Amino acid sequence: MIKKSSEHISFENILIHKIDPSPFQKRKYFDTVKLKALAESIENDGMIEPIIVRPKDDRYELVAGERRLRATLNYAKQTTIQAKIIHANDLQARRISAAENLQREDFSAIESIEAIVDIIDAQLIEDSEYAAMGQTPETRLNTLFAKLHSIQNSLDRQSKVSESGQQLLHKFVQQLEIIFKKLPKRLEWKSFYVHDFPLVREICEDIRKISLENQLNKSQIKAISEIKKKIPGSLSTYCK
Repeated sequence: MIKKSSEHISFENILIHKIDPSPFQKRKYFDTVKLKALAESIENDGMIEPIIVRPKDDRYELVAGERRLRATLNYAKQTTIQAKIIHANDLQARRISAAENLQREDFSAIESIEAIVDIIDAQLIEDSEYAAMGQTPETRLNTLFAKLHSIQNSLDRQSKVSESGQQLLHKFVQQLEIIFKKLPKRLEWKSFYVHDFPLVREICEDIRKISLENQLNKSQIKAISEIKKKIPGSLSTYCK
């Protein structure tokens, strides 16, 4: 054991083969060249920041540090890795994972949008009204955004809005504004709903994969999506 700060948090070198992947990790594509470079850096200089895990029966589950774990597991010679061991429930683990993902500098446009979706959903999911809006984070968030956007537009046109609509707007807009203010890059929820969120709802998985592998920006992704819409079958090789 390297250090123990409390009964709830400890720092240890643990066996890599005892660590299971995080069920909350949204990132699926990892650049092999960059992982190898990271592994070499870890072997030469050590790990600057430990990964975060939580105990699961007689094993551990990754909470944060997917790239460091993959690099060490696949390309480094060491069999152990420095880890910060925390005791967290599923929601806490998901929030930590989502927050770390959004702070990554090498995130692609799609991954950044997905990370924001995950952060918002993790913050709101304990609200029963929000939780009932859908089965997935994307569905719940789309339902909420659509309702808020419609109510706000009605108010802007000075149209009549029901009391329940006004209460919904007041309740969730305040929460969204707090969440968006804490993001690494300042963003308004309405702009996110109109310009960014559609990218994760409308593109097919294969186009998503292409955007990840080629680090496409939002404009490039939108252009590919428009080609698919305007020319039926033009991207059949990618979207089946």
